[in-house]
Amino acid sequence: MKAKIRTGLTLVVVMLLSGLFSLEQSTWAQSDNSNCKEVKGNLWVSFGPGVANGTITNGGIFNGTVATIFNDGSVVPTADPTTVTFTGDTVITTNAGVLVTHDVYVFDFVRSLGPGMLRIDPSASTGIFAGATGVVYLNVIFGGPESGQAKLAGQICFAKE
Repeated sequence: MKAKIRTGLTLVVVMLLSGLFSLEQSTWAQSDNSNCKEVKGNLWVSFGPGVANGTITNGGIFNGTVATIFNDGSVVPTADPTTVTFTGDTVITTNAGVLVTHDVYVFDFVRSLGPGMLRIDPSASTGIFAGATGVVYLNVIFGGPESGQAKLAGQICFAKE
């Protein structure tokens, strides 16, 4: 039974990673929508038990503070014994409003890399982000067990007024 679960989880991880790249490409392909904007920025983050807090710079309207809560019990092993997946929820507080996302991460303990896909929650976000959709991708490189930095990339489509 454990082999079936491991195989199923491996398939889920492969589908998530495949979806990550195809979603990124399809999200950027929609850039002809005048309400959609490219997302870029730098994230500096520190980690605590079940949380991450940091600051986004060089992100334009995304400049602000970041608070992520990782979901208890969401860590799932992958077929690679040094890699896991897990989920979380992020709040980005800016001068333009609050952006709320629901996240999926992959973490490689050997390479200290942790890419993430942050899906924007249009109903929980406020200010100019209220009603917005899109995906933000992170590529976190850990500087140590308690800190890291990441590049942000993706697209946000603002609600039509």
